[in-house]
Amino acid sequence: MNLRRCLFIVLTLLLATSAGCQRASQQAASDQAPEIAAALAIDPEPAVVGPAKLQVTLTDASGAPIDGASVSLKGDMSHAGMAPVLAQASGGAAGVYQAQWRWTMAGDWVVTVTATLPDGRTLVRRFDLTVAG
Repeated sequence: MNLRRCLFIVLTLLLATSAGCQRASQQAASDQAPEIAAALAIDPEPAVVGPAKLQVTLTDASGAPIDGASVSLKGDMSHAGMAPVLAQASGGAAGVYQAQWRWTMAGDWVVTVTATLPDGRTLVRRFDLTVAG
């Protein structure tokens, strides 16, 4: 094989393998329920480093609450190198799900809400916020 062909093959393999090496915390399910509304409330507001309560409210297209979903939350800092914060929400009465949380550092965060709805579809919503020190 000539040198160009070898380099092409090596570069192709590197690109193909690097696409599969994304951190698990950066991989996300696809949203299968765009018509469902999801709202995130944080207590205390504004967010500060330390313990917090996160509340997710799910409603259908007509505004009716969605009960019976399985809701998980993942918080990632906007910069690489930090371990994600994970929580499973409980409740679901009147479409409201709550989770205990701990902001581990001040800065910009992305909270991803993933819910498996009663009909089996997956809802994914992303919320950007800033945590104060």
